Amino acid sequence: MPDSALTPAEQRFRLWMYASAWMYAVAGMFFLVAGRLIAPFVNDAAARFSLALPAYPLPSDGHEGAFWLVLSLSMMAMITYICRASYINIRRNANLIPILLLSKFCSSALYLGFFIATGHMAHLVGALTDGPLFLATMLLWIPASPGGRYLDQTEEDIYLAVGEAIVPRGGAFAAGFEDYREECMADARRLFAALSPVALVVFRLMLRLIDFLPLFLTRRFCTFRRLPVAERQAFMLRMEHHPNAVVRMSFFAVKLDALMPLFNRPDMEHITGWDKPRDQEAAT
Repeated sequence: MPDSALTPAEQRFRLWMYASAWMYAVAGMFFLVAGRLIAPFVNDAAARFSLALPAYPLPSDGHEGAFWLVLSLSMMAMITYICRASYINIRRNANLIPILLLSKFCSSALYLGFFIATGHMAHLVGALTDGPLFLATMLLWIPASPGGRYLDQTEEDIYLAVGEAIVPRGGAFAAGFEDYREECMADARRLFAALSPVALVVFRLMLRLIDFLPLFLTRRFCTFRRLPVAERQAFMLRMEHHPNAVVRMSFFAVKLDALMPLFNRPDMEHITGWDKPRDQEAAT
Protein backbone atom coordinates (compact mmCIF):
# COMPACT_ATOMS: atom_id res chain seq x y z
CA MET A 1 0.00 0.00 0.00
CA PRO A 2 1.52 3.37 -0.98
CA ASP A 3 2.25 5.85 1.81
CA SER A 4 0.00 8.44 0.16
CA ALA A 5 -3.04 6.27 0.97
CA LEU A 6 -2.16 6.11 4.67
CA THR A 7 -2.92 8.57 7.43
CA PRO A 8 0.08 10.33 9.09
CA ALA A 9 -0.41 8.16 12.17
CA GLU A 10 -0.30 5.01 10.03
CA GLN A 11 2.87 6.20 8.30
CA ARG A 12 4.57 6.76 11.67
CA PHE A 13 3.48 3.36 12.94
CA ARG A 14 4.62 1.70 9.72
CA LEU A 15 8.13 3.15 10.16
CA TRP A 16 8.14 1.91 13.76
CA MET A 17 7.21 -1.57 12.53
CA TYR A 18 10.11 -1.48 10.04
CA ALA A 19 12.57 -0.58 12.80
CA SER A 20 10.99 -3.12 15.16
CA ALA A 21 11.25 -5.96 12.64
CA TRP A 22 15.00 -5.46 12.35
CA MET A 23 15.36 -4.96 16.11
CA TYR A 24 13.58 -8.20 16.99
CA ALA A 25 15.34 -10.15 14.22
CA VAL A 26 18.77 -9.03 15.46
CA ALA A 27 17.76 -9.72 19.07
CA GLY A 28 16.68 -13.23 18.09
CA MET A 29 20.05 -13.93 16.49
CA PHE A 30 21.75 -12.56 19.60
CA PHE A 31 19.69 -14.89 21.81
CA LEU A 32 20.79 -17.80 19.64
CA VAL A 33 24.49 -16.94 19.94
CA ALA A 34 24.79 -15.45 23.41
CA GLY A 35 21.41 -15.68 25.11
CA ARG A 36 22.74 -17.87 27.93
CA LEU A 37 25.25 -15.17 28.88
CA ILE A 38 22.72 -12.39 29.55
CA ALA A 39 21.89 -13.28 33.16
CA PRO A 40 25.57 -13.76 34.21
CA PHE A 41 26.46 -10.45 32.53
CA VAL A 42 23.70 -8.61 34.42
CA ASN A 43 24.85 -10.16 37.71
CA ASP A 44 28.43 -9.03 37.05
CA ALA A 45 27.26 -5.52 36.16
CA ALA A 46 25.21 -5.26 39.36
CA ALA A 47 28.20 -6.38 41.43
CA ARG A 48 30.60 -4.03 39.63
CA PHE A 49 28.41 -0.99 40.30
CA SER A 50 27.77 -2.13 43.89
CA LEU A 51 24.02 -2.26 43.45
CA ALA A 52 22.23 -3.54 46.54
CA LEU A 53 20.29 -6.16 44.61
CA PRO A 54 20.48 -9.94 45.03
CA ALA A 55 22.18 -11.82 42.19
CA TYR A 56 20.02 -13.85 39.86
CA PRO A 57 20.57 -17.56 40.81
CA LEU A 58 22.58 -19.46 38.19
CA PRO A 59 23.21 -23.21 37.76
CA SER A 60 26.61 -24.70 38.54
CA ASP A 61 27.98 -24.15 35.02
CA GLY A 62 27.17 -20.42 35.21
CA HIS A 63 24.94 -20.47 32.16
CA GLU A 64 21.20 -20.08 32.47
CA GLY A 65 18.32 -20.33 30.07
CA ALA A 66 19.48 -22.89 27.50
CA PHE A 67 16.28 -24.90 27.90
CA TRP A 68 14.12 -21.82 27.30
CA LEU A 69 16.13 -20.64 24.31
CA VAL A 70 13.84 -22.44 21.85
CA LEU A 71 10.77 -20.65 23.21
CA SER A 72 12.57 -17.30 23.17
CA LEU A 73 13.58 -17.76 19.54
CA SER A 74 10.09 -18.83 18.52
CA MET A 75 8.62 -15.72 20.14
CA MET A 76 11.18 -13.43 18.47
CA ALA A 77 10.46 -15.06 15.10
CA MET A 78 6.72 -14.56 15.59
CA ILE A 79 6.90 -10.89 16.53
CA THR A 80 9.48 -10.22 13.78
CA TYR A 81 7.01 -11.64 11.29
CA ILE A 82 4.19 -9.51 12.74
CA CYS A 83 6.27 -6.33 12.45
CA ARG A 84 7.34 -7.12 8.89
CA ALA A 85 3.77 -7.97 7.83
CA SER A 86 2.49 -4.74 9.40
CA TYR A 87 5.14 -2.74 7.57
CA ILE A 88 4.24 -4.34 4.23
CA ASN A 89 0.47 -3.73 4.58
CA ILE A 90 -0.61 -2.13 7.83
CA ARG A 91 -4.34 -2.23 7.10
CA ARG A 92 -4.56 -5.78 5.81
CA ASN A 93 -2.47 -7.12 8.73
CA ALA A 94 -3.80 -4.83 11.47
CA ASN A 95 -5.34 -7.81 13.27
CA LEU A 96 -1.82 -9.04 14.08
CA ILE A 97 -0.89 -5.98 16.15
CA PRO A 98 -2.86 -7.02 19.29
CA ILE A 99 -0.78 -10.22 19.35
CA LEU A 100 2.41 -8.15 19.42
CA LEU A 101 1.00 -5.89 22.15
CA LEU A 102 -0.11 -8.89 24.19
CA SER A 103 3.36 -10.44 23.94
CA LYS A 104 5.12 -7.26 25.08
CA PHE A 105 2.56 -6.59 27.82
CA CYS A 106 2.95 -10.09 29.27
CA SER A 107 6.74 -9.96 29.28
CA SER A 108 6.80 -6.44 30.77
CA ALA A 109 4.27 -7.21 33.49
CA LEU A 110 5.87 -10.54 34.45
CA TYR A 111 9.39 -9.12 34.52
CA LEU A 112 8.17 -6.31 36.76
CA GLY A 113 6.27 -8.73 38.98
CA PHE A 114 9.27 -11.03 39.37
CA PHE A 115 11.51 -8.05 40.16
CA ILE A 116 9.12 -6.87 42.88
CA ALA A 117 8.98 -10.39 44.31
CA THR A 118 12.71 -11.25 44.12
CA GLY A 119 14.65 -8.01 43.60
CA HIS A 120 16.82 -9.63 40.93
CA MET A 121 18.56 -7.17 38.61
CA ALA A 122 17.96 -9.43 35.59
CA HIS A 123 14.19 -9.03 35.96
CA LEU A 124 14.52 -5.25 36.26
CA VAL A 125 16.55 -5.15 33.04
CA GLY A 126 13.83 -7.17 31.32
CA ALA A 127 11.10 -4.83 32.55
CA LEU A 128 13.05 -1.73 31.49
CA THR A 129 13.59 -3.26 28.04
CA ASP A 130 10.17 -4.64 27.16
CA GLY A 131 8.17 -2.01 29.08
CA PRO A 132 9.20 0.96 26.88
CA LEU A 133 8.80 -1.18 23.75
CA PHE A 134 5.24 -2.04 24.77
CA LEU A 135 4.38 1.59 25.57
CA ALA A 136 5.94 2.95 22.36
CA THR A 137 4.11 0.39 20.21
CA MET A 138 0.79 0.95 21.97
CA LEU A 139 0.99 4.76 21.88
CA LEU A 140 1.82 4.73 18.17
CA TRP A 141 -0.84 2.12 17.40
CA ILE A 142 -3.76 3.87 19.14
CA PRO A 143 -3.96 6.79 16.68
CA ALA A 144 -3.07 4.56 13.71
CA SER A 145 -5.47 1.67 14.38
CA PRO A 146 -8.67 3.09 12.80
CA GLY A 147 -6.96 3.87 9.49
CA GLY A 148 -9.12 6.41 7.68
CA ARG A 149 -12.29 5.57 9.62
CA TYR A 150 -11.44 7.58 12.81
CA LEU A 151 -12.78 4.75 15.02
CA ASP A 152 -11.79 1.11 14.79
CA GLN A 153 -14.45 -1.60 14.45
CA THR A 154 -14.76 -2.24 18.18
CA GLU A 155 -15.14 1.47 18.92
CA GLU A 156 -17.79 1.80 16.21
CA ASP A 157 -19.68 -1.08 17.83
CA ILE A 158 -19.51 0.71 21.21
CA TYR A 159 -20.69 3.96 19.62
CA LEU A 160 -23.64 2.23 17.95
CA ALA A 161 -24.50 0.38 21.17
CA VAL A 162 -24.70 3.72 22.99
CA GLY A 163 -26.96 5.21 20.32
CA GLU A 164 -29.29 2.20 20.31
CA ALA A 165 -29.60 2.40 24.11
CA ILE A 166 -30.37 6.14 24.13
CA VAL A 167 -32.96 6.04 21.32
CA PRO A 168 -34.33 2.50 21.12
CA ARG A 169 -36.74 1.48 18.40
CA GLY A 170 -40.33 1.81 19.59
CA GLY A 171 -39.37 4.02 22.54
CA ALA A 172 -40.07 7.75 22.51
CA PHE A 173 -40.20 7.51 18.71
CA ALA A 174 -41.33 4.71 16.43
CA ALA A 175 -37.98 4.83 14.65
CA GLY A 176 -34.81 4.39 16.66
CA PHE A 177 -31.08 4.72 16.28
CA GLU A 178 -30.95 1.16 14.96
CA ASP A 179 -32.96 2.20 11.90
CA TYR A 180 -30.29 4.71 10.87
CA ARG A 181 -27.11 2.89 11.91
CA GLU A 182 -25.22 3.31 8.65
CA GLU A 183 -26.36 6.88 8.06
CA CYS A 184 -25.48 7.93 11.62
CA MET A 185 -22.08 6.29 11.40
CA ALA A 186 -21.33 8.08 8.14
CA ASP A 187 -22.35 11.44 9.67
CA ALA A 188 -20.35 10.64 12.82
CA ARG A 189 -17.19 10.10 10.75
CA ARG A 190 -17.60 13.59 9.34
CA LEU A 191 -17.97 14.87 12.88
CA PHE A 192 -14.82 13.05 14.01
CA ALA A 193 -12.91 14.43 11.02
CA ALA A 194 -13.27 17.91 12.53
CA LEU A 195 -11.68 16.86 15.83
CA SER A 196 -8.01 17.40 16.58
CA PRO A 197 -5.90 14.22 16.85
CA VAL A 198 -5.72 14.63 20.64
CA ALA A 199 -9.48 15.18 21.00
CA LEU A 200 -10.18 12.13 18.83
CA VAL A 201 -7.90 9.93 20.96
CA VAL A 202 -9.62 11.18 24.13
CA PHE A 203 -13.04 10.38 22.64
CA ARG A 204 -11.90 6.89 21.69
CA LEU A 205 -10.60 6.34 25.23
CA MET A 206 -13.99 7.45 26.56
CA LEU A 207 -15.68 4.83 24.38
CA ARG A 208 -13.34 2.14 25.69
CA LEU A 209 -13.94 3.28 29.28
CA ILE A 210 -17.71 3.00 28.84
CA ASP A 211 -17.32 -0.44 27.30
CA PHE A 212 -15.24 -1.81 30.19
CA LEU A 213 -17.08 -0.14 33.08
CA PRO A 214 -19.73 -2.91 33.45
CA LEU A 215 -16.91 -5.33 34.29
CA PHE A 216 -16.15 -3.27 37.40
CA LEU A 217 -19.53 -1.80 38.34
CA THR A 218 -21.80 -4.80 37.83
CA ARG A 219 -21.69 -8.44 38.74
CA ARG A 220 -21.77 -9.53 35.10
CA PHE A 221 -18.59 -10.38 33.23
CA CYS A 222 -19.78 -8.56 30.12
CA THR A 223 -18.76 -5.41 28.26
CA PHE A 224 -21.24 -2.60 27.58
CA ARG A 225 -21.70 -3.42 23.91
CA ARG A 226 -22.59 -7.04 24.77
CA LEU A 227 -25.35 -6.11 27.23
CA PRO A 228 -29.02 -6.36 26.16
CA VAL A 229 -30.56 -2.97 25.33
CA ALA A 230 -32.58 -2.81 28.55
CA GLU A 231 -29.48 -3.45 30.68
CA ARG A 232 -27.52 -0.90 28.66
CA GLN A 233 -30.16 1.71 29.39
CA ALA A 234 -30.08 0.95 33.12
CA PHE A 235 -26.31 1.08 33.16
CA MET A 236 -26.24 4.42 31.31
CA LEU A 237 -28.53 5.84 33.98
CA ARG A 238 -25.95 4.78 36.55
CA MET A 239 -23.19 6.49 34.57
CA GLU A 240 -25.24 9.68 34.31
CA HIS A 241 -25.43 9.94 38.11
CA HIS A 242 -22.08 8.34 38.95
CA PRO A 243 -20.08 10.17 41.66
CA ASN A 244 -16.90 10.02 39.56
CA ALA A 245 -16.63 13.06 37.27
CA VAL A 246 -14.63 11.17 34.61
CA VAL A 247 -17.42 8.61 34.24
CA ARG A 248 -20.10 11.31 34.00
CA MET A 249 -18.11 13.42 31.51
CA SER A 250 -17.42 10.36 29.34
CA PHE A 251 -21.11 9.48 29.34
CA PHE A 252 -22.31 12.95 28.35
CA ALA A 253 -19.62 13.38 25.67
CA VAL A 254 -20.44 10.06 24.01
CA LYS A 255 -24.20 10.65 24.40
CA LEU A 256 -23.98 14.04 22.69
CA ASP A 257 -21.89 12.71 19.80
CA ALA A 258 -24.31 9.80 19.33
CA LEU A 259 -27.43 11.99 19.29
CA MET A 260 -26.18 14.71 16.95
CA PRO A 261 -25.98 12.56 13.77
CA LEU A 262 -29.36 10.97 14.51
CA PHE A 263 -31.37 14.14 15.09
CA ASN A 264 -29.60 15.87 12.23
CA ARG A 265 -31.48 13.64 9.81
CA PRO A 266 -34.43 15.30 7.98
CA ASP A 267 -36.85 12.45 8.74
CA MET A 268 -36.01 12.61 12.47
CA GLU A 269 -36.49 16.38 12.38
CA HIS A 270 -39.93 15.75 10.96
CA ILE A 271 -40.75 13.15 13.62
CA THR A 272 -39.69 15.47 16.46
CA GLY A 273 -41.29 18.53 14.90
CA TRP A 274 -38.02 20.45 14.62
CA ASP A 275 -38.68 21.12 10.94
CA LYS A 276 -41.88 23.09 11.59
CA PRO A 277 -40.20 26.42 12.42
CA ARG A 278 -38.30 26.23 9.13
CA ASP A 279 -41.49 25.33 7.22
CA GLN A 280 -43.29 28.28 8.80
CA GLU A 281 -40.38 30.61 8.01
CA ALA A 282 -40.38 29.42 4.38
CA ALA A 283 -44.14 29.99 4.14
CA THR A 284 -43.77 33.61 5.24
